[in-house]
Amino acid sequence: MKKIVQDDHSTVVKFLKLLDDHLKLQNIPFDTSSLDISVGSTPSVFSHEKLDIPNNVELHPGNYVFYDRQQQYTGVCESEDSIASLVLSRVIGHYPDHDRNAIMIDAGATALTKETTPQGDMASVYGRPELQCYRMSQEITMIRCRDGSPFPFDDFPLGSTLLLLPNHSCLAAACFEEYHVVDEVAGQLSISSKIVDKWKPVKDWK
Repeated sequence: MKKIVQDDHSTVVKFLKLLDDHLKLQNIPFDTSSLDISVGSTPSVFSHEKLDIPNNVELHPGNYVFYDRQQQYTGVCESEDSIASLVLSRVIGHYPDHDRNAIMIDAGATALTKETTPQGDMASVYGRPELQCYRMSQEITMIRCRDGSPFPFDDFPLGSTLLLLPNHSCLAAACFEEYHVVDEVAGQLSISSKIVDKWKPVKDWK
């Protein structure tokens, strides 16, 4: 990661030098040191050192505020308990037949998007690694046991709710007009966690 950060910094410095030389050749009086420079990514956020240029430097760590399944896979965050962006969904169907052996929930691509991750699945069920979100349409997702064993339907009665971990939190967050901030009790997140605040994101291109 240090090598990627060093290459990133080196590219920025070279670009500023080329831009400065070009402006001087064109006799354009512009001080490039007045530019604000944005660098970085979520995986590299802890690997940056001072960028030795006279500019204001902004670290741009993407979804560092939330994390997601992608960042967990790459090792940026240690476990799903580090992921702060979850989607609440409701069980709307039981399918105990041999071919499906699954449940249906009311969150699909319009709540999670269809972005994939290297570890597979459309999303994951918080606290239940043995379950697989294996198929998704616009409005629904199907969940089954990863190893093909009988689904624990009693754990997920019709109308009950569950928490989903999105593959990419930035895209999932863009699907919603409001975020509910919850208070974890003794470090335990659940569907009954108390809502302590509501955030409205800045949206649209304006």
